[in-house]
Amino acid sequence: MRCWMLCFALLAAPAMAADDLAEMNAVSQAWDRYAQLSSRDDPASAALLAPSSLDYYLFLRDAARAASSDQVRRIPISDRLIVYALRASRSDAQLAELDGTGVAKLCQSRDWCGVAAPEEGESLPALSHVTLIGSDRAVGEFGPPTGTNFQFGPELVRTQDGWKVVAESLVNDESVQIARHAQQTGTSEADLVQFVLGEMLGDETETPAVASLEQPTRDDAALRASLNDRWPTYLATYKTRMAAIQRKAEDGDPLAQVTFGTMLYTGKLSDWVPQDKVRGMTLLVQASEGGNVAAATLVAGELIAGDDLPKGQPIPPERLARALPHLRRSAEGGHAMAMSELSLLYFNGAAGLKRDCRQADEWIARAEDAGYEDARNNRVWNLAVCPIPEQRDPARALALAQRMIEEQDRLGAAELDTLAAVYAANGRFDEAVALQKRALIKFEDPAETQTPKRARERLKAYSARRDWVQDYSVFETQPK
Repeated sequence: MRCWMLCFALLAAPAMAADDLAEMNAVSQAWDRYAQLSSRDDPASAALLAPSSLDYYLFLRDAARAASSDQVRRIPISDRLIVYALRASRSDAQLAELDGTGVAKLCQSRDWCGVAAPEEGESLPALSHVTLIGSDRAVGEFGPPTGTNFQFGPELVRTQDGWKVVAESLVNDESVQIARHAQQTGTSEADLVQFVLGEMLGDETETPAVASLEQPTRDDAALRASLNDRWPTYLATYKTRMAAIQRKAEDGDPLAQVTFGTMLYTGKLSDWVPQDKVRGMTLLVQASEGGNVAAATLVAGELIAGDDLPKGQPIPPERLARALPHLRRSAEGGHAMAMSELSLLYFNGAAGLKRDCRQADEWIARAEDAGYEDARNNRVWNLAVCPIPEQRDPARALALAQRMIEEQDRLGAAELDTLAAVYAANGRFDEAVALQKRALIKFEDPAETQTPKRARERLKAYSARRDWVQDYSVFETQPK
Protein backbone atom coordinates (compact mmCIF):
# COMPACT_ATOMS: atom_id res chain seq x y z
CA MET A 1 0.00 0.00 0.00
CA ARG A 2 1.26 3.46 -0.83
CA CYS A 3 2.47 5.57 2.07
CA TRP A 4 0.03 8.48 1.91
CA MET A 5 0.30 9.49 5.59
CA LEU A 6 -2.36 10.78 7.97
CA CYS A 7 -0.32 12.78 10.51
CA PHE A 8 -0.64 12.82 14.27
CA ALA A 9 1.86 14.90 16.58
CA LEU A 10 5.16 13.96 18.23
CA LEU A 11 8.05 15.42 20.14
CA ALA A 12 11.55 14.00 20.51
CA ALA A 13 11.62 11.08 22.92
CA PRO A 14 13.68 11.04 26.12
CA ALA A 15 16.84 9.02 26.49
CA MET A 16 16.32 5.26 26.24
CA ALA A 17 18.00 2.27 27.83
CA ALA A 18 20.56 0.49 25.69
CA ASP A 19 18.33 -2.54 25.11
CA ASP A 20 15.48 -0.30 24.03
CA LEU A 21 17.76 1.54 21.63
CA ALA A 22 18.88 -1.77 20.14
CA GLU A 23 15.26 -2.81 19.58
CA MET A 24 14.37 0.57 18.12
CA ASN A 25 17.26 0.24 15.68
CA ALA A 26 16.13 -3.26 14.78
CA VAL A 27 12.62 -1.96 14.05
CA SER A 28 14.00 0.84 11.87
CA GLN A 29 16.20 -1.58 9.97
CA ALA A 30 13.27 -3.95 9.35
CA TRP A 31 11.22 -1.07 7.97
CA ASP A 32 14.11 0.17 5.81
CA ARG A 33 14.53 -3.30 4.28
CA TYR A 34 10.80 -3.56 3.58
CA ALA A 35 10.73 -0.06 2.06
CA GLN A 36 13.70 -0.83 -0.19
CA LEU A 37 12.28 -4.11 -1.49
CA SER A 38 8.68 -3.02 -1.92
CA SER A 39 9.65 0.24 -3.63
CA ARG A 40 11.41 -1.89 -6.25
CA ASP A 41 8.26 -4.06 -6.65
CA ASP A 42 10.26 -6.98 -5.30
CA PRO A 43 7.94 -9.79 -4.15
CA ALA A 44 10.60 -10.78 -1.61
CA SER A 45 9.22 -7.98 0.55
CA ALA A 46 6.34 -10.33 1.42
CA ALA A 47 8.75 -12.20 3.68
CA LEU A 48 8.97 -9.07 5.84
CA LEU A 49 5.25 -8.97 6.56
CA ALA A 50 3.68 -9.87 9.91
CA PRO A 51 1.55 -13.03 10.16
CA SER A 52 -1.54 -10.84 10.59
CA SER A 53 -0.73 -9.15 7.28
CA LEU A 54 -0.67 -12.48 5.44
CA ASP A 55 -4.13 -13.19 6.85
CA TYR A 56 -5.15 -9.70 5.78
CA TYR A 57 -4.03 -10.34 2.19
CA LEU A 58 -5.93 -13.62 2.24
CA PHE A 59 -9.00 -11.63 3.26
CA LEU A 60 -8.51 -9.33 0.26
CA ARG A 61 -8.29 -12.38 -1.98
CA ASP A 62 -11.57 -13.74 -0.63
CA ALA A 63 -13.16 -10.31 -0.83
CA ALA A 64 -12.22 -10.22 -4.50
CA ARG A 65 -13.78 -13.63 -4.95
CA ALA A 66 -17.03 -13.35 -3.00
CA ALA A 67 -17.66 -9.92 -1.40
CA SER A 68 -21.03 -8.39 -2.16
CA SER A 69 -21.24 -4.84 -3.47
CA ASP A 70 -22.21 -3.65 0.02
CA GLN A 71 -19.17 -5.34 1.52
CA VAL A 72 -16.86 -3.91 -1.14
CA ARG A 73 -18.05 -0.35 -0.44
CA ARG A 74 -17.38 -0.93 3.25
CA ILE A 75 -13.70 -1.65 2.57
CA PRO A 76 -11.38 1.40 2.90
CA ILE A 77 -10.71 2.90 -0.50
CA SER A 78 -7.03 1.91 -0.75
CA ASP A 79 -7.93 -1.75 -0.15
CA ARG A 80 -11.00 -1.47 -2.35
CA LEU A 81 -8.68 -0.60 -5.23
CA ILE A 82 -6.73 -3.82 -4.62
CA VAL A 83 -9.96 -5.83 -4.60
CA TYR A 84 -10.99 -4.22 -7.89
CA ALA A 85 -7.55 -4.87 -9.39
CA LEU A 86 -7.69 -8.54 -8.35
CA ARG A 87 -11.13 -8.94 -9.91
CA ALA A 88 -10.04 -7.21 -13.09
CA SER A 89 -6.81 -9.15 -13.58
CA ARG A 90 -7.42 -12.65 -12.20
CA SER A 91 -10.08 -15.31 -12.68
CA ASP A 92 -11.68 -16.93 -9.67
CA ALA A 93 -9.66 -20.08 -10.27
CA GLN A 94 -6.43 -18.11 -10.37
CA LEU A 95 -7.36 -16.31 -7.14
CA ALA A 96 -8.19 -19.59 -5.43
CA GLU A 97 -4.66 -20.82 -6.06
CA LEU A 98 -3.12 -17.93 -4.09
CA ASP A 99 -2.52 -17.99 -0.35
CA GLY A 100 -1.86 -14.85 1.72
CA THR A 101 1.81 -14.81 0.77
CA GLY A 102 0.91 -15.27 -2.88
CA VAL A 103 -1.49 -12.33 -2.82
CA ALA A 104 1.13 -10.18 -1.07
CA LYS A 105 3.75 -11.10 -3.68
CA LEU A 106 1.34 -10.37 -6.50
CA CYS A 107 0.46 -6.98 -5.04
CA GLN A 108 4.11 -6.11 -4.50
CA SER A 109 5.21 -7.21 -7.97
CA ARG A 110 2.39 -5.25 -9.64
CA ASP A 111 3.11 -2.09 -7.60
CA TRP A 112 -0.33 -2.24 -5.98
CA CYS A 113 0.97 -2.11 -2.45
CA GLY A 114 4.08 -1.39 -0.44
CA VAL A 115 6.15 1.79 -0.47
CA ALA A 116 6.15 3.95 -3.57
CA ALA A 117 9.46 4.49 -5.33
CA PRO A 118 10.79 7.96 -4.41
CA GLU A 119 10.67 10.79 -6.88
CA GLU A 120 13.97 12.10 -8.23
CA GLY A 121 15.83 13.91 -5.48
CA GLU A 122 13.76 12.34 -2.74
CA SER A 123 14.46 9.38 -0.48
CA LEU A 124 12.44 6.49 0.85
CA PRO A 125 10.36 7.20 3.96
CA ALA A 126 12.50 6.34 6.98
CA LEU A 127 11.43 6.18 10.61
CA SER A 128 12.49 9.25 12.53
CA HIS A 129 11.55 7.64 15.82
CA VAL A 130 10.24 4.33 17.14
CA THR A 131 8.08 3.77 20.20
CA LEU A 132 8.21 0.33 21.74
CA ILE A 133 4.99 -1.01 23.24
CA GLY A 134 5.61 -3.98 25.47
CA SER A 135 8.09 -6.52 24.21
CA ASP A 136 6.60 -7.41 20.84
CA ARG A 137 5.03 -4.33 19.24
CA ALA A 138 6.35 -1.02 17.96
CA VAL A 139 5.09 2.07 16.17
CA GLY A 140 7.25 4.11 13.83
CA GLU A 141 6.99 7.78 12.94
CA PHE A 142 7.76 9.36 9.61
CA GLY A 143 8.92 12.78 10.72
CA PRO A 144 9.51 15.29 13.49
CA PRO A 145 6.62 16.91 15.32
CA THR A 146 4.34 19.24 13.41
CA GLY A 147 3.61 21.14 16.62
CA THR A 148 0.19 19.64 17.24
CA ASN A 149 0.22 16.21 15.58
CA PHE A 150 2.10 12.94 15.75
CA GLN A 151 3.34 11.67 12.39
CA PHE A 152 2.69 8.03 13.16
CA GLY A 153 3.50 5.49 10.48
CA PRO A 154 3.62 1.67 10.44
CA GLU A 155 3.24 -0.83 13.20
CA LEU A 156 5.72 -3.65 13.44
CA VAL A 157 5.56 -6.84 15.50
CA ARG A 158 8.32 -9.05 16.79
CA THR A 159 8.23 -12.68 15.60
CA GLN A 160 10.68 -15.55 15.92
CA ASP A 161 12.22 -14.31 12.69
CA GLY A 162 12.61 -10.70 13.86
CA TRP A 163 10.53 -7.57 13.41
CA LYS A 164 7.84 -7.66 10.72
CA VAL A 165 5.74 -4.91 9.14
CA VAL A 166 1.98 -4.81 9.81
CA ALA A 167 0.86 -3.70 6.36
CA GLU A 168 -2.78 -3.15 7.32
CA SER A 169 -1.75 -0.52 9.90
CA LEU A 170 -1.32 2.01 7.08
CA VAL A 171 -4.61 1.40 5.25
CA ASN A 172 -6.63 4.09 7.03
CA ASP A 173 -3.89 6.67 6.51
CA GLU A 174 -3.73 5.88 2.81
CA SER A 175 -7.49 5.99 2.41
CA VAL A 176 -7.75 9.35 4.15
CA GLN A 177 -5.08 10.79 1.89
CA ILE A 178 -6.81 9.46 -1.24
CA ALA A 179 -10.12 10.98 -0.16
CA ARG A 180 -8.39 14.26 0.71
CA HIS A 181 -6.73 14.36 -2.71
CA ALA A 182 -10.10 13.87 -4.40
CA GLN A 183 -11.58 16.72 -2.36
CA GLN A 184 -8.67 19.07 -3.04
CA THR A 185 -8.74 18.44 -6.77
CA GLY A 186 -12.50 18.51 -7.07
CA THR A 187 -12.53 14.96 -8.41
CA SER A 188 -15.37 12.61 -7.55
CA GLU A 189 -14.40 9.46 -5.72
CA ALA A 190 -15.76 7.34 -8.57
CA ASP A 191 -13.63 9.16 -11.17
CA LEU A 192 -10.55 8.99 -8.97
CA VAL A 193 -11.00 5.26 -8.37
CA GLN A 194 -11.44 4.66 -12.10
CA PHE A 195 -8.27 6.64 -12.87
CA VAL A 196 -6.12 5.01 -10.17
CA LEU A 197 -7.35 1.56 -11.15
CA GLY A 198 -6.27 2.23 -14.72
CA GLU A 199 -2.81 3.20 -13.46
CA MET A 200 -2.63 0.03 -11.36
CA LEU A 201 -3.59 -2.28 -14.22
CA GLY A 202 -1.43 -0.51 -16.79
CA ASP A 203 -1.40 -1.60 -20.41
CA GLU A 204 -1.42 -5.32 -19.64
CA THR A 205 -5.08 -5.41 -18.68
CA GLU A 206 -7.93 -3.42 -20.16
CA THR A 207 -9.47 -1.36 -17.40
CA PRO A 208 -13.10 -2.31 -16.90
CA ALA A 209 -15.69 0.11 -15.53
CA VAL A 210 -15.61 0.11 -11.75
CA ALA A 211 -19.36 -0.54 -11.65
CA SER A 212 -18.80 -3.90 -13.31
CA LEU A 213 -16.28 -4.80 -10.59
CA GLU A 214 -18.85 -4.44 -7.83
CA GLN A 215 -19.92 -8.04 -8.48
CA PRO A 216 -17.90 -10.99 -7.08
CA THR A 217 -16.11 -13.49 -9.25
CA ARG A 218 -18.20 -16.29 -7.72
CA ASP A 219 -21.50 -16.57 -5.86
CA ASP A 220 -20.41 -18.22 -2.63
CA ALA A 221 -22.69 -17.41 0.29
CA ALA A 222 -20.55 -19.24 2.86
CA LEU A 223 -17.37 -17.48 1.78
CA ARG A 224 -19.18 -14.16 1.67
CA ALA A 225 -20.49 -14.65 5.21
CA SER A 226 -17.05 -15.61 6.48
CA LEU A 227 -15.69 -12.24 5.37
CA ASN A 228 -17.69 -10.49 8.07
CA ASP A 229 -16.12 -12.74 10.70
CA ARG A 230 -12.63 -12.11 9.35
CA TRP A 231 -12.98 -8.39 8.67
CA PRO A 232 -9.67 -6.61 9.36
CA THR A 233 -9.68 -4.45 12.49
CA TYR A 234 -8.60 -1.37 10.59
CA LEU A 235 -9.08 0.90 13.60
CA ALA A 236 -6.87 -1.23 15.84
CA THR A 237 -3.84 0.78 14.75
CA TYR A 238 -5.28 3.85 16.48
CA LYS A 239 -5.49 1.94 19.73
CA THR A 240 -1.84 1.01 19.31
CA ARG A 241 -1.00 4.65 18.66
CA MET A 242 -2.85 5.58 21.84
CA ALA A 243 -0.61 3.12 23.68
CA ALA A 244 2.40 4.81 22.11
CA ILE A 245 1.17 8.22 23.25
CA GLN A 246 0.70 6.82 26.76
CA ARG A 247 4.25 5.48 26.74
CA LYS A 248 5.57 8.88 25.67
CA ALA A 249 3.49 10.65 28.30
CA GLU A 250 4.84 8.39 31.01
CA ASP A 251 8.35 9.13 29.75
CA GLY A 252 7.75 12.87 30.19
CA ASP A 253 7.01 14.05 26.65
CA PRO A 254 4.96 17.29 27.13
CA LEU A 255 2.98 16.93 23.90
CA ALA A 256 2.11 13.33 24.68
CA GLN A 257 1.16 14.39 28.18
CA VAL A 258 -1.30 16.98 26.92
CA THR A 259 -2.71 14.59 24.30
CA PHE A 260 -3.11 11.61 26.61
CA GLY A 261 -4.03 13.80 29.58
CA THR A 262 -6.86 15.39 27.60
CA MET A 263 -8.18 11.96 26.60
CA LEU A 264 -8.09 10.79 30.21
CA TYR A 265 -9.65 13.97 31.56
CA THR A 266 -12.47 14.32 29.03
CA GLY A 267 -13.23 10.65 28.45
CA LYS A 268 -14.03 11.45 24.81
CA LEU A 269 -12.30 8.28 23.63
CA SER A 270 -13.36 6.11 26.55
CA ASP A 271 -13.46 2.96 24.42
CA TRP A 272 -9.70 3.25 24.00
CA VAL A 273 -8.73 5.40 26.99
CA PRO A 274 -10.99 4.99 30.06
CA GLN A 275 -11.75 8.31 31.71
CA ASP A 276 -9.58 9.18 34.70
CA LYS A 277 -9.91 12.88 35.52
CA VAL A 278 -7.37 12.89 38.34
CA ARG A 279 -4.67 11.19 36.29
CA GLY A 280 -5.57 13.30 33.27
CA MET A 281 -5.23 16.56 35.18
CA THR A 282 -1.91 15.39 36.64
CA LEU A 283 -0.54 14.85 33.14
CA LEU A 284 -1.90 18.17 31.91
CA VAL A 285 -0.28 20.00 34.81
CA GLN A 286 3.01 18.25 34.09
CA ALA A 287 2.75 19.22 30.41
CA SER A 288 2.00 22.81 31.33
CA GLU A 289 4.94 22.93 33.72
CA GLY A 290 7.02 21.55 30.87
CA GLY A 291 6.08 24.60 28.80
CA ASN A 292 3.19 23.28 26.71
CA VAL A 293 0.85 26.21 26.02
CA ALA A 294 -2.12 24.04 25.04
CA ALA A 295 -1.88 22.18 28.34
CA ALA A 296 -1.53 25.43 30.26
CA THR A 297 -4.70 26.75 28.60
CA LEU A 298 -6.66 23.60 29.45
CA VAL A 299 -5.47 23.52 33.07
CA ALA A 300 -6.21 27.20 33.64
CA GLY A 301 -9.64 26.85 32.09
CA GLU A 302 -10.56 23.87 34.24
CA LEU A 303 -9.35 25.53 37.43
CA ILE A 304 -11.20 28.77 36.74
CA ALA A 305 -14.38 27.43 35.14
CA GLY A 306 -14.48 23.69 35.79
CA ASP A 307 -17.69 21.79 36.40
CA ASP A 308 -16.49 20.85 39.90
CA LEU A 309 -16.72 24.44 41.16
CA PRO A 310 -19.63 25.20 43.52
CA LYS A 311 -22.53 26.69 41.60
CA GLY A 312 -23.54 30.28 42.27
CA GLN A 313 -20.48 31.06 44.39
CA PRO A 314 -17.24 32.96 43.74
CA ILE A 315 -14.21 30.97 42.62
CA PRO A 316 -12.24 29.88 45.71
CA PRO A 317 -9.06 31.99 46.04
CA GLU A 318 -6.88 28.88 46.17
CA ARG A 319 -8.22 27.80 42.78
CA LEU A 320 -7.30 31.17 41.31
CA ALA A 321 -3.84 30.94 42.83
CA ARG A 322 -3.35 27.46 41.36
CA ALA A 323 -4.58 28.66 37.98
CA LEU A 324 -2.35 31.74 37.83
CA PRO A 325 0.96 30.17 36.63
CA HIS A 326 -0.87 28.15 33.98
CA LEU A 327 -2.91 31.16 32.91
CA ARG A 328 0.22 33.28 32.63
CA ARG A 329 1.95 30.58 30.59
CA SER A 330 -1.03 30.41 28.25
CA ALA A 331 -1.18 34.19 27.91
CA GLU A 332 2.54 34.45 27.25
CA GLY A 333 2.09 31.71 24.67
CA GLY A 334 -0.34 33.88 22.71
CA HIS A 335 -3.78 32.66 23.83
CA ALA A 336 -6.13 35.65 23.62
CA MET A 337 -8.68 34.44 26.17
CA ALA A 338 -5.90 33.79 28.67
CA MET A 339 -4.56 37.32 28.12
CA SER A 340 -8.00 38.71 28.88
CA GLU A 341 -8.38 36.57 32.00
CA LEU A 342 -4.91 37.56 33.25
CA SER A 343 -5.84 41.21 32.71
CA LEU A 344 -8.96 40.63 34.80
CA LEU A 345 -6.90 39.14 37.63
CA TYR A 346 -4.57 42.14 37.64
CA PHE A 347 -7.43 44.62 37.53
CA ASN A 348 -9.18 42.97 40.47
CA GLY A 349 -6.05 42.16 42.45
CA ALA A 350 -6.98 38.47 42.53
CA ALA A 351 -5.04 35.18 42.71
CA GLY A 352 -2.45 36.78 44.99
CA LEU A 353 -1.64 39.55 42.51
CA LYS A 354 -1.42 43.16 43.61
CA ARG A 355 -4.07 45.27 41.90
CA ASP A 356 -2.41 46.90 38.91
CA CYS A 357 -4.48 48.67 36.25
CA ARG A 358 -1.44 49.28 34.05
CA GLN A 359 -0.61 45.57 33.88
CA ALA A 360 -4.29 44.92 33.26
CA ASP A 361 -4.27 47.39 30.37
CA GLU A 362 -1.13 45.86 28.86
CA TRP A 363 -2.64 42.38 28.84
CA ILE A 364 -6.07 43.39 27.56
CA ALA A 365 -4.37 45.42 24.81
CA ARG A 366 -2.47 42.29 23.80
CA ALA A 367 -5.72 40.33 23.90
CA GLU A 368 -7.26 42.86 21.52
CA ASP A 369 -4.29 42.54 19.17
CA ALA A 370 -4.75 38.75 19.33
CA GLY A 371 -8.39 39.09 18.29
CA TYR A 372 -10.29 38.79 21.57
CA GLU A 373 -13.77 40.09 20.75
CA ASP A 374 -14.59 41.91 24.03
CA ALA A 375 -11.12 43.31 24.59
CA ARG A 376 -11.83 46.92 23.59
CA ASN A 377 -14.85 47.15 25.89
CA ASN A 378 -12.87 45.67 28.80
CA ARG A 379 -9.92 47.94 28.13
CA VAL A 380 -12.06 51.09 28.08
CA TRP A 381 -13.82 49.96 31.27
CA ASN A 382 -10.54 49.38 33.10
CA LEU A 383 -9.19 52.84 32.21
CA ALA A 384 -12.43 54.57 33.17
CA VAL A 385 -13.14 52.93 36.54
CA CYS A 386 -9.69 51.95 37.88
CA PRO A 387 -9.70 52.63 41.65
CA ILE A 388 -5.98 53.59 41.71
CA PRO A 389 -6.00 57.38 41.05
CA GLU A 390 -2.58 57.58 39.40
CA GLN A 391 -3.46 54.67 37.06
CA ARG A 392 -6.93 55.83 36.09
CA ASP A 393 -7.05 57.55 32.67
CA PRO A 394 -10.54 58.83 31.68
CA ALA A 395 -9.26 60.82 28.70
CA ARG A 396 -7.56 57.79 27.19
CA ALA A 397 -10.66 55.72 27.87
CA LEU A 398 -12.76 58.25 25.97
CA ALA A 399 -10.35 58.27 23.06
CA LEU A 400 -10.38 54.47 22.84
CA ALA A 401 -14.19 54.45 23.05
CA GLN A 402 -14.79 56.57 19.93
CA ARG A 403 -15.79 53.67 17.72
CA MET A 404 -18.10 52.34 20.42
CA ILE A 405 -19.67 55.79 20.66
CA GLU A 406 -20.21 55.89 16.90
CA GLU A 407 -21.84 52.45 16.99
CA GLN A 408 -23.76 52.83 20.25
CA ASP A 409 -27.13 52.03 18.68
CA ARG A 410 -25.87 48.48 18.10
CA LEU A 411 -24.21 47.97 21.49
CA GLY A 412 -25.37 45.58 24.16
CA ALA A 413 -25.99 46.30 27.83
CA ALA A 414 -22.38 45.82 28.97
CA GLU A 415 -20.97 48.11 26.29
CA LEU A 416 -23.52 50.86 27.04
CA ASP A 417 -22.70 50.48 30.73
CA THR A 418 -19.02 51.00 29.87
CA LEU A 419 -19.71 54.11 27.79
CA ALA A 420 -21.76 55.60 30.61
CA ALA A 421 -18.84 55.05 32.99
CA VAL A 422 -16.49 56.72 30.50
CA TYR A 423 -18.71 59.79 30.18
CA ALA A 424 -19.07 60.05 33.96
CA ALA A 425 -15.29 59.72 34.43
CA ASN A 426 -14.90 62.69 32.06
CA GLY A 427 -17.53 64.78 33.88
CA ARG A 428 -20.22 64.39 31.19
CA PHE A 429 -22.93 63.25 33.58
CA ASP A 430 -26.03 64.01 31.48
CA GLU A 431 -24.74 61.74 28.72
CA ALA A 432 -23.74 59.16 31.31
CA VAL A 433 -27.26 59.10 32.78
CA ALA A 434 -28.88 58.73 29.35
CA LEU A 435 -26.61 55.85 28.38
CA GLN A 436 -26.98 54.13 31.75
CA LYS A 437 -30.77 54.17 31.42
CA ARG A 438 -30.45 52.54 28.00
CA ALA A 439 -28.08 49.97 29.48
CA LEU A 440 -30.54 49.11 32.26
CA ILE A 441 -33.31 48.49 29.74
CA LYS A 442 -31.10 46.00 27.94
CA PHE A 443 -29.94 44.43 31.21
CA GLU A 444 -33.57 43.48 31.82
CA ASP A 445 -33.52 41.30 28.70
CA PRO A 446 -33.81 37.63 29.79
CA ALA A 447 -30.95 36.83 27.41
CA GLU A 448 -28.58 38.98 29.49
CA THR A 449 -26.47 37.04 31.97
CA GLN A 450 -25.07 40.03 33.87
CA THR A 451 -26.82 41.43 36.93
CA PRO A 452 -28.16 45.01 36.67
CA LYS A 453 -27.76 45.61 40.45
CA ARG A 454 -24.50 47.55 40.29
CA ALA A 455 -25.62 49.21 37.08
CA ARG A 456 -28.51 50.75 39.06
CA GLU A 457 -26.03 51.92 41.69
CA ARG A 458 -24.01 53.59 38.96
CA LEU A 459 -27.10 55.36 37.64
CA LYS A 460 -27.70 56.85 41.11
CA ALA A 461 -24.12 58.07 41.23
CA TYR A 462 -24.28 59.66 37.77
CA SER A 463 -27.61 61.28 38.58
CA ALA A 464 -25.93 62.80 41.64
CA ARG A 465 -23.14 63.98 39.34
CA ARG A 466 -20.58 61.57 40.76
CA ASP A 467 -18.38 59.28 38.77
CA TRP A 468 -17.82 55.67 39.74
CA VAL A 469 -14.81 53.45 40.37
CA GLN A 470 -14.64 49.69 40.81
CA ASP A 471 -13.17 49.36 44.28
CA TYR A 472 -14.09 45.71 44.75
CA SER A 473 -13.01 42.42 43.16
CA VAL A 474 -15.52 40.64 40.98
CA PHE A 475 -13.85 37.40 42.02
CA GLU A 476 -14.99 38.00 45.61
CA THR A 477 -18.50 39.26 44.96
CA GLN A 478 -19.92 37.23 42.10
CA PRO A 479 -19.58 33.74 40.60
CA LYS A 480 -17.94 33.17 37.27
